[in-house]
Amino acid sequence: MDFSMAGYAFQGLLQKAIRNAISDGYRIFYNGLAQGFDIIAAETIIKEKHARDDCELILVSVAPFKGQDLKWAKHWRSRHDEVLKASDEIITLNEKYIKGCYHERNRYLVENTSRLICFCSGKTSGTKHTVTFAEERGLDIVNIWDLDKYS
Repeated sequence: MDFSMAGYAFQGLLQKAIRNAISDGYRIFYNGLAQGFDIIAAETIIKEKHARDDCELILVSVAPFKGQDLKWAKHWRSRHDEVLKASDEIITLNEKYIKGCYHERNRYLVENTSRLICFCSGKTSGTKHTVTFAEERGLDIVNIWDLDKYS
């Protein structure tokens, strides 16, 4: 799904999933800094941080390697930079691109959290592999792909 075309339903479901996590006591949110869902989710967390004075939310951004955004379109690079500026912590796993670094990043995310909020169609992809790994580790998974399930 093209996130720019997902509209208010998608944004509302993502916001609801994040707010539910906050209500359930989650305060630290890890983000993989990927174009699309990760950046949009980070922006949503940043908005929640600014809207709430009663709780401390922490955004940890995890980059697979330095400069991962250098070949992205200007629009996504700008959003990526804004997320980094608003992050409470930035973890860079590798100095440069190496084979398997995205898998390493995804594994790091799963190993450092207990709930995964994702947007996964179920088709074979890095996201699908991450969800499968999260299932194997027993994480609570909130997949907002199925819009009807969460509306």
